[in-house]
Amino acid sequence: MKKLALRYPSVKSTSKPDVLKEPAVLESTLTINVRAAKDSLSSLLERAAQGLETIITSDGEPKARLVPVEKHRKPFRADRELLRSIPVRKGARRSEDIVREERDSGY
Repeated sequence: MKKLALRYPSVKSTSKPDVLKEPAVLESTLTINVRAAKDSLSSLLERAAQGLETIITSDGEPKARLVPVEKHRKPFRADRELLRSIPVRKGARRSEDIVREERDSGY
């Protein structure tokens, strides 16, 4: 099957081109049909790695979303020895008292 080259008539404008006053923002979501997605899977994966989203459609309906994988963070661990080594300020309120006061006040 031979591909036809489509040619669109050129549009000539007599007015001056608009000047971009704000920086251009790239569309972060790309919508693509399933056949085109099959042909360009590696480039779609690169887009996802860059943090961009791709919606894959079939018969004009969105069927899937290709999004970047969230990196797992290490759970926060408190250094108890460090916390115990910090001297307690005299006259300072205890954290338990502050939390209890907040809970009792209804906030």
